[in-house]
Amino acid sequence: MSSTPHPETPWPTSRVAELLYDVLHVTAETRAAMARRLELNPSEVDAMEHLMSEPMGPVELSRRLHMTSASATVLVDRLEEAGHVLREADPQDRRRRVVRPTPQGMQSVYAQLIPLITDLVDAEQPLSARERAAVEGYLQRVLDVLRAHSEIEPELDDASS
Repeated sequence: MSSTPHPETPWPTSRVAELLYDVLHVTAETRAAMARRLELNPSEVDAMEHLMSEPMGPVELSRRLHMTSASATVLVDRLEEAGHVLREADPQDRRRRVVRPTPQGMQSVYAQLIPLITDLVDAEQPLSARERAAVEGYLQRVLDVLRAHSEIEPELDDASS
């Protein structure tokens, strides 16, 4: 089922934009399905993604996940109980604790990611070098647009302030 907006939308559209909208929508569904298969919630999957790139303290993790430090502590507790992460002393500051994924936790996430990434790489194989360059350029511009819009704070309406 397509999540493409109704054809009478008040914004400009194209077939490429509609397909990209579908990709973005299905990406969220794919992350949710991966979370269910891992028996985690989406926030826990996000936390594992951050922790697999670099171990960090619970406060830094809370900032990256845009949640309170208390909520991040509960999240880390759940991940630790499930055997996905462990807390240990920071090698640079023994008073501080860092959270890092366990080998079991990393293996569980990789077991979900590797087939997806392999299929994505396979999907680009039929592209010529010229087509690949065009797709790469387009996707880079899309990333730039999405990053710009993720940084923009909505303006408050004068009537609502």
